[in-house]
Amino acid sequence: MEVFQVELESNLLLSQAKQLYHITPLWEITTGYSGDSIFEAESGLRRRILRVAEFSNKKEAHVEFETRWTEYLALRMEGIAKPVRSVNNRLYEVAGAGGKTYILSLQEKAPGKIVDINDPKEFNEELFFQLGMLMGHMHKLTMCYEGNQRCPEFKWNGPHFWRRNIAIPDEAVRQGEKRFLEELEQLPIGNENYGIVHFDIHTDNFLVENKRITLIDFDACQFNWYAADMASAMFFMVQKGAGPLKNLTEKERTNFAEAYLLSYLKGYLQTNTINAYWIGKMDLFMRYQMIDEYVAAQTGWPEESAHLKQWYLNWYKERIVKHLPYVFIDYERILRNLPDLKKI
Repeated sequence: MEVFQVELESNLLLSQAKQLYHITPLWEITTGYSGDSIFEAESGLRRRILRVAEFSNKKEAHVEFETRWTEYLALRMEGIAKPVRSVNNRLYEVAGAGGKTYILSLQEKAPGKIVDINDPKEFNEELFFQLGMLMGHMHKLTMCYEGNQRCPEFKWNGPHFWRRNIAIPDEAVRQGEKRFLEELEQLPIGNENYGIVHFDIHTDNFLVENKRITLIDFDACQFNWYAADMASAMFFMVQKGAGPLKNLTEKERTNFAEAYLLSYLKGYLQTNTINAYWIGKMDLFMRYQMIDEYVAAQTGWPEESAHLKQWYLNWYKERIVKHLPYVFIDYERILRNLPDLKKI
């Protein structure tokens, strides 16, 4: 009976989406880690992605924040999955089914495929360069966006922060987070270094076609430092290419990370500028992100992976407690290889 009710609600919502967006829903996309329901649909010869989220005032506020920003970007640059407005010219719609309320939003389906991280023809320095170009352009445009007005609601550790109410039982890890937060709160904030960012850029959240990247899934977008967005992308790329589970030496991890960062920054500087000061702060941002990774593993790993999970938690705890970076990078060497970088 419960399964039937879920299917009935889903059918009612998809029927409303069909009318609101003039689409034909095709199938549900069950891969990925989104808490929403995601469907592929078609509109004429074009493919679309429909997102269905349970309604809350908090969720609605963020969907509006997200879709207004992504539409602004998509109208001015390539590489952003563009929101599609409804027949009512809205960026999202609110619909009801089974006594519940939902938020429907639609976007263009990004072209291409997810990068194969095990194929050096796909996961390489050219990809990192292209990612840098795209993110540099995105950050530069955001600086001029009229909605780029800081507000506590969407701050990086504000009410929408995913682990805001998740306790960290380990005292040593908690003290590490406190130490990182104290440093972060002292960083300067200005229009040229702080604004709306994606903050979830990894190989599952962009597709590539003919070396051209298109970003998707802006659900984690927030106000944060642009350098934090850059550091987060590097964190995830190192995790994919040289993460803890890869069983590499520290030297091998460093070689990968430095090759990534140098290629990425060369791309970034094609479309934007960045002060050397902020490159030096990427290490701090990645140290703080280790706390996120620790909590995600602590709360989200399946029980059948208990042994591996504990090893993973211990790896992060050791780095946090012993004041070790996520990955060792010689930032001075990186800067010496970027002669056009602003040094002030």
